[in-house]
Amino acid sequence: MRTDEFHIGNAIKARLKEEERSEAWLARKVHCDPGNFNRILKRASMDMDLLRRISISLNYNFVSEYARAVEQEINDNHFKPQEAIS
Repeated sequence: MRTDEFHIGNAIKARLKEEERSEAWLARKVHCDPGNFNRILKRASMDMDLLRRISISLNYNFVSEYARAVEQEINDNHFKPQEAIS
């Protein structure tokens, strides 16, 4: 999966579902307003420090998951002419 296909908010929601935890629970764990946190999870990207705190709270490395998407994109672009990469 490439970074343009990776939605961090959806990945976090899926992990919450697996753990049978609510978004409000996670918002409290990471010291974030639940209403604001809900809006954050609708976005495809987020602040790295918040992602670190979420990863620790859910005991899952979302940073690594995103890094795999970046690596895939790098590999996909490796054989393309430089001017074609946007």
